[in-house]
Amino acid sequence: MTILNGTIEHLLNNVLAAASEYQDVEIALSKAHSEGEWSSQAITAKRKASELAIAIDGLSDRAKGELSKTITEVRNAVSSLCFYPQSGNFRLQAFERVNSVANAYKHSTLTDPKQVINDFNDILVVGLGYGLDGFGVGKMGGVEVLVRDKSGKSWKFLGDVSVVLPAWFRFLKDSGAAIPVKTYKFWGTEVYP
Repeated sequence: MTILNGTIEHLLNNVLAAASEYQDVEIALSKAHSEGEWSSQAITAKRKASELAIAIDGLSDRAKGELSKTITEVRNAVSSLCFYPQSGNFRLQAFERVNSVANAYKHSTLTDPKQVINDFNDILVVGLGYGLDGFGVGKMGGVEVLVRDKSGKSWKFLGDVSVVLPAWFRFLKDSGAAIPVKTYKFWGTEVYP
């Protein structure tokens, strides 16, 4: 078996498929919002964001087993790689928010102090507006999936996933995984190579 074969397989077959589905539902959410009725599409967007978070979270368990590392070592290593590929700017706690979304979807209320959100109600679908979170992050207006951390600040889930996916690719490559040569994109931006 090739090093990290199971993790790579999960990334390419499940995580990227879930990312594509989430991207499609964000586009549909914008369309529904512009047409005036978006409440049912908002529920779908929140669910697809949570399903993507769960798929991403599954990478940690697979990598842990294949690398004989602790889950904390894997998560810390990937978290430290969560920066925008284009600018090199680090996105604070992006990995932790994605992990918390996965756990909130599975358990509703979070009691682990390592989780950066309180519960499933901290996954929101609302319009954040221009100038909040970060310039050029996520959509430029309208509604989208947001994650409210324990401090009360809201973050665009698109912004988190846009750095977490490339971080996983970098971590796996740096760990010796053979990633098929191809350009992988999310939200119009290359996440690998």
